[in-house]
Amino acid sequence: MTMNKNFLYSGSLLLLGAFLAGCGSSGPARSAVEGAVTVGGQPLPAGRIIFTPLAPNKGPATSARITAGRYQIAKSDGPVIGKNRVDVEADLNLGFPLDDEEAFTRRGAAPIPPSPIPPNYSATAQLSVEIQPGEINKYDVPIPATAHTVSYR
Repeated sequence: MTMNKNFLYSGSLLLLGAFLAGCGSSGPARSAVEGAVTVGGQPLPAGRIIFTPLAPNKGPATSARITAGRYQIAKSDGPVIGKNRVDVEADLNLGFPLDDEEAFTRRGAAPIPPSPIPPNYSATAQLSVEIQPGEINKYDVPIPATAHTVSYR
């Protein structure tokens, strides 16, 4: 009988431990964010905005599509609460879909058009935002109308 009690006690502790291990945090706290991205006062037609946590914050970067100058990220996928670096990328517009191999062949070695996004808004971003908990954060990115050539290769 004592062996059965020990077995039940040990089994109960094992189940309790497994249950408690499954009740941990599912990652860093996040918040929703939305806003507008304009270039020279006009909506950016298409692109991507990326939020990357800055030290001491830790967690994954997150991004959203920019369509007609607007973006939106739900809380479940949103940026980590605290200070985040912000990068903006414009979609490359060659006048045809990027997966059209025939159009690429016809295009040949023509120069890549300049990006409307200056480097300090993208690869070498100097932008940052403090993401607040418990609310939809509004973050607009007004970019001056200055074109810079960016390598897309």
